[in-house]
Amino acid sequence: MKGFVRWLARVTSRLFYRVDCAGAPPRAGALLLLPNHPNALLDPAVIWATAGRDIRFLAKSVLFEGPLKLLVAGSGAIPVYRRIDEGADVSKNVETFAAVGRALAAGDAICVFPEGVSHSTGRLVPLRTGAARMALTAAHAGVDVSLVAVGLNFDRKTTFRSRVTVVYGQPFHCSDLAGAGPQPDAVRALTDRIADRMRRLLVEADARADAALIERVDRLYAAARGRRADPHERVTRRRIIATGIERLRSFHPERYDELLLRFRRYDERLRRFGLRDRHLDLQISTGDAVEFALREAIAGTVLLPLAAAALAIFAIPYRLTGYAARWFTHETDVAATAKAVSGFLIYAAWLVLLSAAVWWRAGRGAGLLAFAMLVAIAFGGLFAIEREAAVIEAVRAWFLLRRTKDDTRQRLRRQRSELADVLDEVNEWLNSASTAE
Repeated sequence: MKGFVRWLARVTSRLFYRVDCAGAPPRAGALLLLPNHPNALLDPAVIWATAGRDIRFLAKSVLFEGPLKLLVAGSGAIPVYRRIDEGADVSKNVETFAAVGRALAAGDAICVFPEGVSHSTGRLVPLRTGAARMALTAAHAGVDVSLVAVGLNFDRKTTFRSRVTVVYGQPFHCSDLAGAGPQPDAVRALTDRIADRMRRLLVEADARADAALIERVDRLYAAARGRRADPHERVTRRRIIATGIERLRSFHPERYDELLLRFRRYDERLRRFGLRDRHLDLQISTGDAVEFALREAIAGTVLLPLAAAALAIFAIPYRLTGYAARWFTHETDVAATAKAVSGFLIYAAWLVLLSAAVWWRAGRGAGLLAFAMLVAIAFGGLFAIEREAAVIEAVRAWFLLRRTKDDTRQRLRRQRSELADVLDEVNEWLNSASTAE
């Protein structure tokens, strides 16, 4: 059962998101993974998909009694009893700590969400002390346990096929604090240490006010400076941008407003020509365009019919999944989980229904073959749709660039570069301010 749940979690997270990963935890030995918790049950799925080893999770006790109890129990999760959960017997947490201690002593990897609750604040909330107490107890017992902070950074966490950047920090230890076991001072010190390590891997920003602006500024800067698409570098840039926005708004509101106005004017000019930041640097010869057209025309003879078939066959379950997720919850930290769970159930039911219809009309063999073909169309169609969408975008950019005068592109590139220079100046100001403090 555990192998199936692990496979399902990995497939679900890879299907729902475009997953980028930087770093990795130790492949063997006692390990405590310490991620932030912005996205309910999809957070464990993303960890399982990227950690590179088997993981045991701490899960709130009420999940062992709800509709997902078979999956949660089958995953090997350890129940934790929280005061905020109705009917939870917190005295049973003695058993939780004992189970974690045995698992770590056996060299297992345990994932604990130190914040204790899933949330959509966009920032790290004050940590509970459970993770620190577990680590100190294990270290005091002589277990060489590695602690690894993890940053889960979702671009648009409720949007299907949006991006999540997972950053694993460097392992650290708590042996220097474990001499007397989980004493209050040691627990507080280690909790603060964990929070500091986690913050280094997170882009903290208000999800409604600043997240989209930070992403937009980062895209401009990366294009202007020719930065490669490295996940760790992207998160580092966005952390700096988030800090800069917050500091400017607090200490230099006039400069912040001026910079925001310049960004908006630049974006308005881009939209007027239908361009994006990365289009400004494209240099496409006629030969390159012809080669691209021939190559994609050949690929399109297979991919376009596959994409069309997937859109036609799965239009109904796609719509139903959206309706079901909105009916289930309006909470943003649960919305993606609702989409994933309802999507799995609805698509599975749709596949069974269509296959059963074929079985009824043409026999068992045809029904089984239909099921296999429908699964292949579902997965292959997703790839085909994304590939052909990228091709259409490339063709559109080529036509737009041919219509755009060279001097217009030069002015837009110059304007983009000037904005990137301003961002570098803000970063220098932040560094000098931090040094002065």
